[in-house]
Amino acid sequence: MRRLAAIAACGILTIVFFVGVSVVTVTQLWRKDMKRTKIEGNLGVAEIGFTLIELLVVIAIIGILASMLLPALGRGKEKGRMVQCLNNLHEMGLSIALYTQDHHGKFPPATVTELYGGTPKEKEARPALGGNDPAPQYVSCLPTATARPLYPYMKPSEVFHCPAERGQALYSCCICGTYWKPSDWVIAGCSYHYNAGNLTYLVQGGFRQMPEDQDVGLAGKGENWVPSPSLYILLHEPPARLYGCPPEAPKWYQWHFVRGPVDIDDPQTARQEFISPIQFVDGHAAQHNFSKALSTDPFFPYEPTKDWIWYKPAVDQVAQR
Repeated sequence: MRRLAAIAACGILTIVFFVGVSVVTVTQLWRKDMKRTKIEGNLGVAEIGFTLIELLVVIAIIGILASMLLPALGRGKEKGRMVQCLNNLHEMGLSIALYTQDHHGKFPPATVTELYGGTPKEKEARPALGGNDPAPQYVSCLPTATARPLYPYMKPSEVFHCPAERGQALYSCCICGTYWKPSDWVIAGCSYHYNAGNLTYLVQGGFRQMPEDQDVGLAGKGENWVPSPSLYILLHEPPARLYGCPPEAPKWYQWHFVRGPVDIDDPQTARQEFISPIQFVDGHAAQHNFSKALSTDPFFPYEPTKDWIWYKPAVDQVAQR
């Protein structure tokens, strides 16, 4: 992907260069033709250079062309990163499918038990289904690479890393720390989160229908537990939802197609760019913008829509907006 971006950049710069050279050449030929009769002498026709004004005109033209082309190149690079993240999620989805086949049709757990300091300790797997070892200060809270549910099916690699990710200024409550910067990849060893309950919501908010299992969601459940596999979110990136740990104010995030701040305090006043690639239970991956769900009614951001489902209601009814 980086090689393609470099080739595209070289192509654009080459076009700008040749346009500039063409303008200079045409200008010089025109000036020669206009002044040829005035400068002919005994020594023949003198060569005429170009003036400062002509140079400034050419530089201005090159600047305008560059300003038009470079943003398009940047957008293309962003789209390339999104495609890579979608492909990563799809690969993780295949690994989860293999896990369920080997575990009687059940999804991975939300936590895993691993020895720490010689004693068994329960560790959070939602942000670490697979990937690298966590940062040293998080080893007591997050599983090491070999203890993660997907390790037997996909070893640590760049597949678990989204190149567009910017980390989280505030993760959910974690005794090891809630400041996940510079990135989830550096802190947790994985950029993608497992939709296994424990969804953060604002005070006086939550769910319009009581979830069947608010604590762990589909984690550890059988495949037939999911109401609509083509809509039910399996994996996501942090921009799809909010995170927080009282008494600190919650945070929202923007990773893709943005310039400027990525840690958001108020989704209603922010750019409506809460975009995340999503892996669904049925195996397909897609890009979605969660801005409407997060900003229209921030107290109830997890209600089902025509495009996705975050949770299963206790009464098996999936009402769409």
